[in-house]
Amino acid sequence: MTKPLENRIALVTGGSTGIGAAVAYELAENGAQVLITGRNEATLRASAERHENIAFVVADIAEPAGAARSIEQVKKRWDRLDILVNNAGILEIAPLDAVTSDHVHRTFATNVEGLIETTRLALPLLKASRGNIVNVATVVADQPFANMSVYCASKAAVLALTRSWAQELGADGIRVNAVSPGPIETPMFSAGKLGVSEAQLQGLGAAILGQVPLGRFGKPEEVARVIGFLASPAASYVTGSQFSVGGGIEA
Repeated sequence: MTKPLENRIALVTGGSTGIGAAVAYELAENGAQVLITGRNEATLRASAERHENIAFVVADIAEPAGAARSIEQVKKRWDRLDILVNNAGILEIAPLDAVTSDHVHRTFATNVEGLIETTRLALPLLKASRGNIVNVATVVADQPFANMSVYCASKAAVLALTRSWAQELGADGIRVNAVSPGPIETPMFSAGKLGVSEAQLQGLGAAILGQVPLGRFGKPEEVARVIGFLASPAASYVTGSQFSVGGGIEA
């Protein structure tokens, strides 16, 4: 039986762990050849080893050279791109009076600037294949949390880019959609990654869980299946949309 993404080429940024790794596996299982990017070679290699259809390149999209390296690898391997999943992102928690210019730069360099540059460089390939783009945002782009203002703002920008690009690129047959995960069990949700204490992390987790009607954190695979749908022909008339995967927290 032919798989829905047979003969498709996909690029997933931030594909070493968490949602990105789950997305890479989902796309590969559905027949796509997938290239994942990230900063850590060891975790990228471990992610790629999960499926024979997954390859990797060490590239930090927060740097223009990293975005360029990602697209050059796609050209070198396949000279084609059908699916771009802009997943790479960082989250640092800080109240406004503790926000620094470095904090703002780090967040926007990855979450916004890197996403834009990767997409811009991928555009000729996507136009040639009439491909599609899935941007990973977050439910807090619409419902911001305290002490996450910079992160929330960066992801709100991702939603604005999604809607604008859907209008701009529709004439080229390119679909652009966003997926907004809610609380998901990933390595990002850890004290070290968020820059908080274990006690603060537990308090944050409890506060978030109290707002989730389904009463649990989601799994990366649950987000990946929605992205897999949007990347497939089954979503051929879906563009400019935002799909929340948050256990009802968005309600």
